[in-house]
Amino acid sequence: MKFALRTACLVMIALSGCAASPERPSASTVGCAEAVVAGLPPGLDDREKHCLASAGIALQCSRFESWLAGWGKEMGDALGEGDASREDVDANRIGRRCADGARDVAALLDCCRRELGEASR
Repeated sequence: MKFALRTACLVMIALSGCAASPERPSASTVGCAEAVVAGLPPGLDDREKHCLASAGIALQCSRFESWLAGWGKEMGDALGEGDASREDVDANRIGRRCADGARDVAALLDCCRRELGEASR
């Protein structure tokens, strides 16, 4: 049973980029996430980057890939020389939530800044 569950999870992850829309920046999960991150506007603080990147990945790639990219980044930070933090994970979650209601970068950034400000109170 555990083998079947692990196999199913790996297949889901491997195929998550296969249901690509024409607007998708790349067919692969990593390529799609990297394209979104490369297009972030300059001048964002770290939490804004996490929030806006997660929102953009949710919109342009998929919500699952946004979750996967966020946790993958934090695991990479924890195992490497990065700075893994709960604040980054929270900003990623806020970004996915902002993606539900906003459809352009300005609206996403407004949502991220509003929600991040409320989260820090």
